[in-house]
Amino acid sequence: MVKYKKILEAFLVIALVLFSFYYTDKVVSILEENDPIMKKINEEKGLFEEASINATIEDNKLIPGYNGLTVDTRASFKKMKNYGSYNASLLVFQEVEPTISSIDYYDKYIISGNGFSTSVSLVFALDSATYLEKVLNILTDTNTVGTFFLDGTIIDNNKDLIKGFASTNHELEVLSYNNGYNEELFKKSLDNIKILTLKDGKYCYASYDNKEVLDLCNKLNLHTIIPTLKLENNIYTSLKGNLRSGSIISIKVTENNLKELPVVVNYIKQRGFTLVTLDQLLNEARNEK
Repeated sequence: MVKYKKILEAFLVIALVLFSFYYTDKVVSILEENDPIMKKINEEKGLFEEASINATIEDNKLIPGYNGLTVDTRASFKKMKNYGSYNASLLVFQEVEPTISSIDYYDKYIISGNGFSTSVSLVFALDSATYLEKVLNILTDTNTVGTFFLDGTIIDNNKDLIKGFASTNHELEVLSYNNGYNEELFKKSLDNIKILTLKDGKYCYASYDNKEVLDLCNKLNLHTIIPTLKLENNIYTSLKGNLRSGSIISIKVTENNLKELPVVVNYIKQRGFTLVTLDQLLNEARNEK
């Protein structure tokens, strides 16, 4: 009987403590809601909040959406309370994901970024390592990042070079394995990238509507891209007049195209565009908070 009495007393103490925390939090919440600063935040937060924008889907093609912004009223209140008065510049925001988001669709081709920033991406699909170091050197010299889709045999035979990607801002993805799409070999290449660079692969590359690639990458939860612009010859001339925000720009790697690559990079930057990796371009998160 004494044992049960002690258990009951302990239970009552715990219940009292929990109720005390709950009651205190309620009191604090009521006081905050009636504070002039909080009232001002609630009155004006609608002026600063932005609705999210859904991803655009048409047939089997997709363009990512864009996160919205909502005001975190309690975090904003705390900052302004410390400041001493309402100040809109101290508002704290949270991002709100779109209802229809690209992260939920692996069975569609992503054909561009959403275009809500001036970002574009350079993409290089290589089935041979012949020009890989040359491309990397040009990007380093022009202070530019790129996304590389490499055949798995390149990864197997150039492990020291692939390890070097870990210390760069470039993005590395699997293109194929010996120009094929065997699931086990493709997965092996993804594993090798993770081992060598400590980064996961996220994307697949298709030059055109390729069901074999899309089905495999859908199964592996990888997004498949089809470039917005495919530059194969006279790449500078081909780019002029066609560049727009959100473009995924695939450049065929040849000796002549490598000579033009610095000119292309310079043109993109002079036009006011920012070169980012594919993952940065296709992310629905906002740059500003």
